[in-house]
Amino acid sequence: DLLQAIHAREVVRSTLMRGTLHLASATDVLAYRTTIMPPRNVTLPWGVKPTTEELERVLDISRRHFETEPKDFESVREVLEAQGVEPVRPLAYAARIFLPLVQASSNAPFGHEPGGVFTLAKTWLGLEEYPTPRPHELARRYLAAHGPCLPADFAAWSGLGAAALVFEGLGDDVVTFRDERKRTLFDLKHAPRPDGDTPAPVRLLADFDGAVLGRADRTGIIRPEHAPLMASKNGLIPAMVLVDGLVVGTWRIEPKKRTVAVTIRLFDTVSAKDRKAIEAEAISAAKFLEPDAVAAVTFTEE
Repeated sequence: DLLQAIHAREVVRSTLMRGTLHLASATDVLAYRTTIMPPRNVTLPWGVKPTTEELERVLDISRRHFETEPKDFESVREVLEAQGVEPVRPLAYAARIFLPLVQASSNAPFGHEPGGVFTLAKTWLGLEEYPTPRPHELARRYLAAHGPCLPADFAAWSGLGAAALVFEGLGDDVVTFRDERKRTLFDLKHAPRPDGDTPAPVRLLADFDGAVLGRADRTGIIRPEHAPLMASKNGLIPAMVLVDGLVVGTWRIEPKKRTVAVTIRLFDTVSAKDRKAIEAEAISAAKFLEPDAVAAVTFTEE
């Protein structure tokens, strides 16, 4: 049970790939947090690029602030501001991406409060993170889920540079292929590789799903003519509807008092059979969110 694992601190919410919050096993957070941490010369929000000395000072203040007990990010901004740190908002963000922080669990429906409070992984888990980067182990984990793929795909997912060298460093653990554009794809040698004609089941992907974010080239899942329909002004990745492995629409779920409304927005033609499968997936998602509510599924078409 996921909630039990969260409350037992076996699963934690932490800043991982691409500087975003992920739910991951405590073991993986400790093992890979150092690996995926961005370089210290990163440009922070609002174009702020602190000196090494400025960044180290901010992280030292923030580390001491978060190490005793869980606190929110507003409080660390106040502490930094009191210490004369400017500009405070982007520099406070540095604590989120550079410090090994985890979000403290709560009795909220999904184990964490919106916004929430954070503390150091060592404080929450009683263990230190691995100090040495492990890019090759992380690459194997990525290939097990996403291969065959391009080195650029791994770079897009992990935020790491020199992805081609990392893949090549896997040696005999990987095999390579050429795609129709003559690009080199890598995969684990003994990974299952179903025939290309194997049908893929209908799926509803969540916002920011790794199946999409885990690719630099998304044409294998989003047809070029549909890409503009997926775009948003603020760069958000919408929840997607997949039929036979390709995006045919988006979906939105809204819990209400006694119902859960699921709206399916289609921008491609689907068969009656696939429409029924989409509806079944939508009902399943609604029941997961609110087991006792009635699911109301609505289709709209572009």
